[in-house]
Amino acid sequence: MKGYITILFIVIIQLNMNAQSWKTPTIEGYGRIVEYDNVAIKPDSTAHYKLFFNITTDKEREGVNVSLWKMARIINLLENGGVPKNNIHIGGVVSGPAALIVLSKDAYFKKTGEANPNLDLIEKLATYGTTLHFCGQAAAEKNIDPEKDLNSHFTLTLSALVDIPTYEMQGYSIIY
Repeated sequence: MKGYITILFIVIIQLNMNAQSWKTPTIEGYGRIVEYDNVAIKPDSTAHYKLFFNITTDKEREGVNVSLWKMARIINLLENGGVPKNNIHIGGVVSGPAALIVLSKDAYFKKTGEANPNLDLIEKLATYGTTLHFCGQAAAEKNIDPEKDLNSHFTLTLSALVDIPTYEMQGYSIIY
């Protein structure tokens, strides 16, 4: 019996030693990644990555909006893969069910009775240099006053329906 327990213990230790570890190298605490050496496609350190996120869902991943989380993940993947920050151009527009994530601390609490779980991530994305837009049509639909309620890291735009093709015409890939 002791032999089986010893073997089981050794196998568990070996599995833990071989396990890849998660990390968040650039946007700390969000968009965790695992590094692999032998993969078919890696980031091109000489390319300019132009990505624009259409943020419409209120779904969460690890306690924050899943689309914001994905923005953090792509930044982590690209920088960890050797792409310089100057070659990473990321933006997004928030509309639809995701609209509440754009609210300031006080406005979010007033509307939901809870703290906005996205504020730290929004701050980190903005500090990194991402462009964050809020659809004016969504503001009207959700009764959000852009003058009073909007988080300072978001810029009001006419419509996500205008933002998306505008960024696409500028060479951005649209991420849904």
